[in-house]
Amino acid sequence: MKRLSLLLILPAVASCTNQYYRGEEFSLYYDKPASETVSERTERREIVGWGTNPKDKRRLGFLHRYETKVEGSRVYRECYYIFDRLGVTRVGFISAEGDFYKFDANGRLGQKVYEGKIVVTGLKIFFGLPLTHNVDLEEIDPYK
Repeated sequence: MKRLSLLLILPAVASCTNQYYRGEEFSLYYDKPASETVSERTERREIVGWGTNPKDKRRLGFLHRYETKVEGSRVYRECYYIFDRLGVTRVGFISAEGDFYKFDANGRLGQKVYEGKIVVTGLKIFFGLPLTHNVDLEEIDPYK
């Protein structure tokens, strides 16, 4: 009787365990924390604006989207930089939460201009355009 109960308990215990589990292999599914802060540009668009006639489009600046992974973090955060018409000087910054900031003359983060998730409205306020004007983000044509 003892042998029979022992034979019945053995398969029950074996079925509750995972013979193929290796603890160190499970960590391969997750990204490791960043050892340094890394930022890369993922998108570049042209900011154009016009009043009532779309034929009167003019370039206001450029919008660059960056993905940043901060040291010790596992996730990327996105942010945007606003450049001038020539695409040379950074004039503004948009956080992941939708806060618009202007840079001061020294290139440091200056005053907060707008707070909201609607990027087009924030760009109108950032560039001092009336809300009745149109603003669009166009892809940059390298052959134009």
